[in-house]
Amino acid sequence: MNKTLLLLSLFCATTAAHADWTRLEHADKALTLYADMDTRKDSGHGTVTIWHLVDYHAAQNFEGKSFRSIKGQDEYDCAKGVSRELMHLWHQDSMGNSQMVQATYVPTAWLPPETGDIKQVLMQTACGKK
Repeated sequence: MNKTLLLLSLFCATTAAHADWTRLEHADKALTLYADMDTRKDSGHGTVTIWHLVDYHAAQNFEGKSFRSIKGQDEYDCAKGVSRELMHLWHQDSMGNSQMVQATYVPTAWLPPETGDIKQVLMQTACGKK
């Protein structure tokens, strides 16, 4: 378990150091949304993965732990219009530039994004639609 957490931490530190975040337009004024277009990968099986960053303007709370940003990797089935979360990393400071306070790697169920939600913006970005 500790080796897995260490490897995950090292991977995420490398990802952050090389990330080229592109700001995405959306309606939620409490946060700024980014995607790292260089991480967009086509699985060859009809799905696409991409890393994104949610940067909150004010501190948030997750199970008693304060955080300001979340890096995530989601998978998108563009043809079916559904996505699922693969990995999320909660960070104390903005832009994911600090110690992680929480990490999850449990793929969620495939779901369509709600209209106007940041997940819809992320799906449009990953699938190359406006």
